[in-house]
This record gives sequence, structure tokens and C-alpha cells, in this order.
Amino acid sequence: MQTITARIPEGLLKDLKRIEGEERTERAEVIRRLLAEAIGEWKLRKALEMIRQRKASMRAAAKFAGIRYLELLDRVEKEAIPLDYTLSDLRADMEALKRAK
Repeated sequence: MQTITARIPEGLLKDLKRIEGEERTERAEVIRRLLAEAIGEWKLRKALEMIRQRKASMRAAAKFAGIRYLELLDRVEKEAIPLDYTLSDLRADMEALKRAK
């Protein structure tokens, strides 16, 4: 593990202390968890943008975001991102699912 140092506003420090108290855990653990969640959300937003701009396939975007293909497909639907998805794409996905089992 690496050590990083960052200056944060007083308000964020108060929030960290509150989370530490409520979760009964040390500050470093709270910061690691919150940072991991924030990076995961950033990756998901980036993956959705890659799909929107047609810069990546669904599978590549899901891999980038570190989530399952079906999870990303669900988010794409919720975000109403149009897909150029053909019948041959569906067949290929079905074959990939069969191989994965």
C-alpha cells in the first residue's frame, strides 16, 4: 500500500469524523472505502460516456468500469443511451454467455 497526503476543507474533516464514529472504524479505513467508491462511480460515468460517444463496446466499457456486462446494460437502459445493437450482436452475446457457464 502507498501513503498519500491531502489537505481537505474543515467541513470534510467533520464529515470524516462523523463517519468514523458511526461506523466505529479508523479514519484510514473510511478514507480508503470512500475513495474506492468514488473511483468506482467515476469509472462507471466514464464507461457510460465511452458508450455514448461510441468509443467502446459494451464489453470493453464494462471491463473498464470493473462491473458485469449486465450491470452496465442496466445502467445504459436507465440513462436512456441509444445502442446500435443488432441481432448478430445478440447471438454473439448469447454464445458468450453459454461459454461462460
